[in-house]
Amino acid sequence: MKKESRTNNAIKNTTITMICYIMYLIVSFVCRTIFTQKLGAEYLGIGGLFSNILTILSFAELGLGSSLVYHLYKPLADEDYNKVNLYVRLYKKIYSAIMLIILVLGIGVIPFLKYLVEAPNVKESLILLYVLYLIQTLTSYLFVYKKTLLTADQKDYIVSLFTEITNLVMNIFQCIVLIVFENFVFYFLLSIIFGILNNVLCSMYVSKKYKFLNNKVKGKLSKQEVQNLKRDTKGLVMTKVASVAFGGTDNIFISSFIGIKYVGILSNYSLIISMINTMMNKIFYSITASIGNLGVSKDSETKTENVLFKMFFLNAAIYTYICVGMIILLQEFVTNIWLNNEFFLSNSIIIILIIELYLRSIHYPLYTTRTALGLFSQYKIFFLIAAILNIILDFVLVKPFGIAGLLFATIICRGITYMVDIYSVYKFGFKKNPLNYYKLLFKWFCFFSICYIISNLIIQRIFMGNLVGFIIKILIISIVYLIIFIIFFGKTEDMNYFITLFKNKIFNKRKIES
Repeated sequence: MKKESRTNNAIKNTTITMICYIMYLIVSFVCRTIFTQKLGAEYLGIGGLFSNILTILSFAELGLGSSLVYHLYKPLADEDYNKVNLYVRLYKKIYSAIMLIILVLGIGVIPFLKYLVEAPNVKESLILLYVLYLIQTLTSYLFVYKKTLLTADQKDYIVSLFTEITNLVMNIFQCIVLIVFENFVFYFLLSIIFGILNNVLCSMYVSKKYKFLNNKVKGKLSKQEVQNLKRDTKGLVMTKVASVAFGGTDNIFISSFIGIKYVGILSNYSLIISMINTMMNKIFYSITASIGNLGVSKDSETKTENVLFKMFFLNAAIYTYICVGMIILLQEFVTNIWLNNEFFLSNSIIIILIIELYLRSIHYPLYTTRTALGLFSQYKIFFLIAAILNIILDFVLVKPFGIAGLLFATIICRGITYMVDIYSVYKFGFKKNPLNYYKLLFKWFCFFSICYIISNLIIQRIFMGNLVGFIIKILIISIVYLIIFIIFFGKTEDMNYFITLFKNKIFNKRKIES
């Protein structure tokens, strides 16, 4: 069977992922709107808080998924299916142990819930709601070891297809339940049921697609292979611990020091950001396997760096446009177009929120490259330092500065991990000085600042607060962005690459070499 090129695999993964996610996005947004209107901000806050708690408790899995995928790249590329089978069976045992650890830790948190949250307007038992979230977390690991095989084989679009279809149907049923019953427990039970269904469908597909999984395995993984897996997983644990500290503790601090209602208010802004971020992450996660495949092939480090630059260009171009628009229009959208003034957040909080998103987002291609190249264990101590520092700064800044202080602490500590990622990729992956990458970052920061300043100066002179005015503002931001983008990047090599790629895919003129 003829193998598809990396470029074709990446385009297929990205296209299918995008179509599926956009369909889900629309229905999920409608469902969230109904949820907010029927149940209110405190239920949103409860969801955000419990999700944060269980994200922290899931530390047992931190880093494992990416490490497992990486170690499947080479045996799949070499068609060593016995080795693949050995890894998959090991992963099954590991994930079973993870579920047990999360169950024990999750139950241990129950006596402390009363110290973390007060929600007088929530009629259900907080313990019952927490147990439902715990069950959802546990069931999310069912058969997940098989999904790693699809991802490593550049078939992540299959996972996306099952996920988005089941989520789409789930949201439709959830909308009906909210309208008819206005019951959070019924609403959340649907999340658990459809989450299990998604994993079962993926598992059935993998068993049918990769029949060698049913073969009797020969031998076992060497000690060196097991040690490499342990080493890489330990390295990734530090990275993921830092990530959890940055994004997984804010709701706990907000609930404890500010109030559960504000967790709900912030969650609506975070939802919009998360939807956009998830969409972009799906795009780049879907091509991680292509980079990983490149990393275990005979291609040079220079070619891998070129792939990184192209990923960065596309990612930064989209995110700069999105983030400039959100800094200017996000508050207006939430309070005037979508919901009401009950969900108002100050401009200072929104600016810091979007800056944090922008820094995190434009870094994602480099993080993806580091993961795909298997650079997991380098300088892991810095990630632990950043995680501890973030929690300390959260304590220090939450009372005087509130939500803005928590977000600012995240920016500071994420910056530490970003610098470590850059240094690791260039020293161990590309074996060169990262100066060109820093120049690239500086150029895009300048571009972002100019787009924001000019767009904001124009938008401030438009006083229409209705939907028509909102659309006009979007058009103005788009035009300003396009003009400045052409000035900055219109004649660059990366721009020419994507124009050529687009023409060849649309008009089928010639095959682009992958």
